[in-house]
Amino acid sequence: MHDADTEGKDLNRSLVCLCAAELVMMINTTAFNVALPNIAESLGAGMAEQQWIVSSYNLVFAAVVLLAGFLGDRLGHLKTMLAGLSMFVVASAIGLMAGNVPVLLVSRSIMGAGAGVVIPMGQALLGILFRGPELSRAMTAWAIAGTLGVPFGPLVGGAITAMLGWRGIFGFDGVVFLAVIVVIRMNVPRMNASHATRSLQIPWMSVAMMFAGFTLFSASLVNAQHGVLSADAWIPMTVGVVLITGFVLHDRTSRNPLMELGLMRDSSFAACAPALMMLNFSMYGIIFIMPAYLETVLRHGALVGGMLLMPLVVASIVGSRMNDWIVSRIGSRGTSLLALGCLSAGTLTIGAAMCWRNGVMEQSTVLVGQVVAGFGLGAGQPAMLTWAMGRVPAEQSGAGSSLLTVFRQFGSIIGVGIFGSIQSGLYATKFHDLAQSAGLNLQSAGSVAQDFQQAAGFMGTTGDLMQQAASRAYESAMTGSFATAAIIIIVTLGIVALLSRATSR
Repeated sequence: MHDADTEGKDLNRSLVCLCAAELVMMINTTAFNVALPNIAESLGAGMAEQQWIVSSYNLVFAAVVLLAGFLGDRLGHLKTMLAGLSMFVVASAIGLMAGNVPVLLVSRSIMGAGAGVVIPMGQALLGILFRGPELSRAMTAWAIAGTLGVPFGPLVGGAITAMLGWRGIFGFDGVVFLAVIVVIRMNVPRMNASHATRSLQIPWMSVAMMFAGFTLFSASLVNAQHGVLSADAWIPMTVGVVLITGFVLHDRTSRNPLMELGLMRDSSFAACAPALMMLNFSMYGIIFIMPAYLETVLRHGALVGGMLLMPLVVASIVGSRMNDWIVSRIGSRGTSLLALGCLSAGTLTIGAAMCWRNGVMEQSTVLVGQVVAGFGLGAGQPAMLTWAMGRVPAEQSGAGSSLLTVFRQFGSIIGVGIFGSIQSGLYATKFHDLAQSAGLNLQSAGSVAQDFQQAAGFMGTTGDLMQQAASRAYESAMTGSFATAAIIIIVTLGIVALLSRATSR
């Protein structure tokens, strides 16, 4: 009895430590978004450069995640996870010294590599340490940690940026990740690699094709802000799709595959992949667009802007806490579909809020949209992860977790890309029209933060009219961005329902 109690306490300590790693990593992921307006002013970064700062993280994450699963199943999941956490410490030191956008991109890329290792290894360790009903409890705790970290990040980032500037975020990361490494080494048990006898030869061709494909696809989304049909948008997208398709076909026939595509034959696992993709699509899209609206358009600053995203945080926590109750009544499939419905309704509500000309009504409607979307994020993630990982054999935990994480990261890439490009394109057009109607012969400088900065250089009425045009243009563009996102989520909801139609719950 004592041994069982001791084992239970050890498992609980491991769970707490793994959840702590997930929490601080997700805080890091989104804390940076609040600092983007500050970085835009400090380094002169336009909307396209800001998209690359965010997308570089997601791109390298997506490229590394399958390799992480490959190595974790062979070398050991804990050892691989600690290597990923160490990358954050190195990247934090580089970011702290960054004096221009390219160095910042290097830092964020290394952090993306670290995240691409830590998240799938954390999920794989949970899948090995916990099975049966305990897996659901562990995944719920993991999901709550991640759900808390994503929207809570802007609050932490806002506070640090307000006190120390955007470089303070890197200093915070360096200290926190060092502490996490020490705690995990002390409390999470080491386990032998699942496939120690399998080849350790890395399939570099698969890695290169996938990374090149995702990079070109992301570049096309960033370039689409200048026009979807422009050559620098559709050519890289076409080549990117060809490379990603080639990677899948090559990996399927390889004797040393990077990806366990056989897992997709399970209808529940296959349905969870696009569902999880939409969670990240919504989450990263919202948090990419909202800071500039809250900090620049509404002129609240980084700290208050982060605090105004708290409805998303609270609703996410409530959704996560209610997950077991909801799943017990409508099953994992029903909960996943409900979550996607909430996400589409929430994004549509935030977009519709921009149509109000009454400030109180606008802010109230934005709050409602955040609550609805946040609830979907919180309730959906643990249900989807438990639904999928419960179907994966223990010896394939790393591969299964990595495959799901690739879909999630692809959601992050297209979330930032689609939200950012639609927002940027609509904003520039609307700004030009509003500026002309106000008698100003001005073009947008590339982002609402830069336009506000440019307006500050004009004396009297011209500066005020320019700020008004920038604010109204950004709000109008948000309607288009969020409405498009809602449509994409609704279409995906239909696909998930179709793929999982044979699954009763």
